[in-house]
Amino acid sequence: MKDCRRRLSYKEAESAAIDRLLKMKKEEDKDGQKRKRVGYLKRMKQRLEFKISTEASSLSQEKDIIRKINEINQELNEALASVRLERKVGFIAKDIEDYRKSITEINTKIGELDTKLDGLYVNLRKSLGIGSWQNKQQQQQQRPKKTQQQSQGINLEDIAVIKKKDK
Repeated sequence: MKDCRRRLSYKEAESAAIDRLLKMKKEEDKDGQKRKRVGYLKRMKQRLEFKISTEASSLSQEKDIIRKINEINQELNEALASVRLERKVGFIAKDIEDYRKSITEINTKIGELDTKLDGLYVNLRKSLGIGSWQNKQQQQQQRPKKTQQQSQGINLEDIAVIKKKDK
């Protein structure tokens, strides 16, 4: 239970932080141009990679193409950042839901076990004769009877010991 609560609080904090970050990213590209550019950048990258693998070219031309591919990769990573964050928000929301569900299941199990334990405790007290109001009254009634019986008997004060002296 403690573990689920700890993880739930962590996921909620993470969700809030990522939501803020996602809002900032969306404000940066209000028009959604980066999302539109993702497809274009992917196609460009595939064309350049295909060009390197199939066409024979000089070393300097291949280096230029590789530089262009690296630039496209950087732009693609920037464009995909918001998409990745949105996907991560979905995963975190699912985790939060799972943790809440497991906490409620654990709470119901604890409630069931608590009621069983209470029942067993009551049965134990009944079998031992402890704690009930009627039992206390019965014990108080029995105590005076015992003291009356003892007062009628012989006390230690009444006994005298006589010793014989040896000569």
